[in-house]
Amino acid sequence: MRSRPVRRVAFFGETGVGNHGNEASLDAGLRLLEGTGAVPLAVAQLPDVVAAAHAVPAVDIRHPSAPRRGARGLAGRVADVVHLGRTVRSVDAVVVPGTGIFEGQGVRPRGIPFSLFWLAAWARALRRPLLLLSVGVDDLGTPGVRLLLGRALAWADVLTVRDARSARAVAALGVRRPAPVVPDLVLGREPVTQPPVPGSASTDPVVAVGVMDWGGTERDEGRETYTARSTALVRALLAAGVRVRVLVGEELDRRVAAEVVRRVRAADPGAAVELPDVRSVEDAARALDGCHVLVAARYHNLVAAVSEGVPVVATGYGHKQASLVAAYGAAGRAHDRDGYDAGLVVAQVREILADHAAESARVRATAAADRAAVRAQADRVRRLLGLGRPAGTGSGAARHVGLVAPR
Repeated sequence: MRSRPVRRVAFFGETGVGNHGNEASLDAGLRLLEGTGAVPLAVAQLPDVVAAAHAVPAVDIRHPSAPRRGARGLAGRVADVVHLGRTVRSVDAVVVPGTGIFEGQGVRPRGIPFSLFWLAAWARALRRPLLLLSVGVDDLGTPGVRLLLGRALAWADVLTVRDARSARAVAALGVRRPAPVVPDLVLGREPVTQPPVPGSASTDPVVAVGVMDWGGTERDEGRETYTARSTALVRALLAAGVRVRVLVGEELDRRVAAEVVRRVRAADPGAAVELPDVRSVEDAARALDGCHVLVAARYHNLVAAVSEGVPVVATGYGHKQASLVAAYGAAGRAHDRDGYDAGLVVAQVREILADHAAESARVRATAAADRAAVRAQADRVRRLLGLGRPAGTGSGAARHVGLVAPR
């Protein structure tokens, strides 16, 4: 696959915009180069933010000064293509480190799908290895989105996906190659908390609730509906006798989380509800210290929890949440964000608390296998790129194997 020494590697992603999972995925990608002597370059949506946060050089996905409006907008798109070509030419390999960047639902063709298509096209033309590692994929979106994403997937030198649904979506997009499943890159992280004190699930249960700003910037009605539902869920959990910690998974979520806590405390000033300061996946993991269960919408809040051995219930919005919950042994605990029954969620939390030691042990065992699989993939990628393996690392046993090579 390699035709030149790999000294500089680009990491492409929707980073710098405050999504904790995307930033953690970039961190996981950057760890591929630790101890190898190769130099990273982040290709980001907000490169100044990424450069400061990750201490790496960074450039914009798009041409930073190209025109965007009116008749000159087409010239801006051409400038973006040329800019991506220069970026790819400046490196020896390109990596897309995880995330749901190949999920096309609600995405416009001229956004990330356009950039991914040209990233892959330039990598192919310039003979730079393109590695798509543990990416999330769906086969939704407009025909234009599907075409662009399908071509980018097909042109990759290495392609792995983070769950079986993503593998099926790759095939549905017309890609005639296998897509091995390797768990989400963030599942390669080491736990930072200890298991809760034995017996505390019955004497002092703590449940974390991860919320999100589903309304975005223009859907106030949807935000209010979601906030009200989340407030009702927290109240129902409190009524069941647990303490609650409210978590976020993106900077945008803060206003919803604060409003949920405000409403709960307005109705009961003594309510046992907390709002820890969470600004990363690692912060979320630390905020789960002593927690027995997480109920969450954001995918990487769930990832943080299971990697810490915390059983989860999902109130999500896509197949990625359902796939993760099913992989950890309880498919029935994945619910739709807009239609979940708070009573059923509380009942499932009670079920977990009643057998917490066994539930947590199963989660930890699965997380250990996933951690080994992610690390084994990292070792294979380093060998493919001729980077070697950093001293002191081990691969362990993995339940997911395989990479794809030839285009």
